[in-house]
Amino acid sequence: MLPSALVGQEGDFWDILIMLLPIIACYIYLSQTRGERVPEGETATDYWYTPQGIEEAYDAVVGEVEKWRREEEEATAPKASGGLSGFLGGLTRRRAEARFVEREKEPPRLYRMLDRTGPIYIELTEVEGGGTVVKATYNSNIKARVTRFKAKQPLKIPAVPVGAKCTACGKSVLPEFNLCPYCGEKLITE
Repeated sequence: MLPSALVGQEGDFWDILIMLLPIIACYIYLSQTRGERVPEGETATDYWYTPQGIEEAYDAVVGEVEKWRREEEEATAPKASGGLSGFLGGLTRRRAEARFVEREKEPPRLYRMLDRTGPIYIELTEVEGGGTVVKATYNSNIKARVTRFKAKQPLKIPAVPVGAKCTACGKSVLPEFNLCPYCGEKLITE
C-alpha cells in the first residue's frame, strides 16, 4: 500500500523510486562489501553507480576485459631461452587455459565471459536522468581485477536533488514533482 502522500498524482511514486535507485544501489553495494573477504572460489557481486552513459560504461567494461586478456597472454607466453633448460621447459610447460573468453554480448546491457575460475557477468542498467548502475558477478579469484577496474571508473553517489523548494516544508524537490515527497503537499507549478 502506498503512503497517502504518494497516491495523489500518477507517476509520483515512480519519480521517488527513480530518485532513490542510485542510493539503493550504493546501499546494496556497501552492505555486501563491509570489509568481509569472500572465501576463495565463491561468487562475489559488486554494484556501483557511474555518471557515464550506458554505452560509455559498456565500452569501458569491454576495454578492461581486453586489457585483462592481454595481461594473461603476456604472463603465459613462452619465454625464449636457449640450451637444454629451454628445451626441457618447453616440453614440460602445460598449455595455459584461455581466460576471459567472451560467451554472450548484449550491448550495452550485458557482457558475459567464461574464465577458468568460473563465469563472469557484467550487467549494466541505465538510470533515468543520467548515469549507469553496474553489477558485476564473478568468482572471488578475480576480485582484485574488478576492484582495480572500479577504482578507475568515475564513481558517484547522488546527492540530494537541487531544484525548487516545497512551500510547506522548505525541502528541495525536483522540478517535475507534483507532490512533495517529504510532506505530501501539492507543489505549485508555473
